[in-house]
Amino acid sequence: YSAIVKITVGPEGKTYHAYEEPLCRKSDFFNAACRGASRKINGTIHLPEQDPAVVNYFIHWICTGQLRGLYNPSLTATALSKLKQAAATAAKDLSYYSHSKADSQYEKIWTEKQTALNLANYRDLPLQQLVNLYAFADFAHVKGLKDAIVDAVVDAYGNPGRPRTAKPICFWDVIADRPDWLADPIKLINSAWEQLPADTPFRRVILNLYCDAFSPISGTRYATELCPAFSAAAFDRINEFAKNARQGVTTFPWLEVPICKYHCHDVPCSKQ
Repeated sequence: YSAIVKITVGPEGKTYHAYEEPLCRKSDFFNAACRGASRKINGTIHLPEQDPAVVNYFIHWICTGQLRGLYNPSLTATALSKLKQAAATAAKDLSYYSHSKADSQYEKIWTEKQTALNLANYRDLPLQQLVNLYAFADFAHVKGLKDAIVDAVVDAYGNPGRPRTAKPICFWDVIADRPDWLADPIKLINSAWEQLPADTPFRRVILNLYCDAFSPISGTRYATELCPAFSAAAFDRINEFAKNARQGVTTFPWLEVPICKYHCHDVPCSKQ
């Protein structure tokens, strides 16, 4: 094992420790900090402006190579596999019976199974923390982390296995009456637009996620409290979806393009 680096984070100086070798290999910022004189004082890297929870998530990813497991450790790989299989089976049944009188019955079963999977994913991969982590990855020049976040969000929030005949199970709708571990969607969107550069691919992922499930969203809050730049972009995207629908396109194109379209490609991409 390599040397251990001490990192203090936030105004109160919360302390974390990480192995120097993977830290420096993955992050240009930490490589410079550990082997230069920028922010390393007496063997310690000080990050007073950063959020301790985000740095903790970053260290979890450095140590495990996974974004899962920190926020919902009870969701084991076996448990997640069972939830995915149940949703996939229900989706297959719904597609098969989509033109029969049993359509509504099978859609109800699929909705229940998919919602159970979604909530497990949302607890395991909280979107607000992923937005914050993406911004940190941009700040610290962390190789591979931003693309891993995009993959996780599309898998957990994009409902890629949704039957063509089924309505989307809206992330924004599901979280409406949920506790704090699922962030307020308006706060989340505004936070993303404040933290992330305008040309970042992750902005497009969040925009498309919102537009994919636009139909259940209503109320004056969405009209008055959303960031104006996001609202304008969403308006254009929803009009594009509507045009596709008039032309007979029943699924949203963003779910069908290669996922690497949303990648930064700061490491070799296995999905190209």
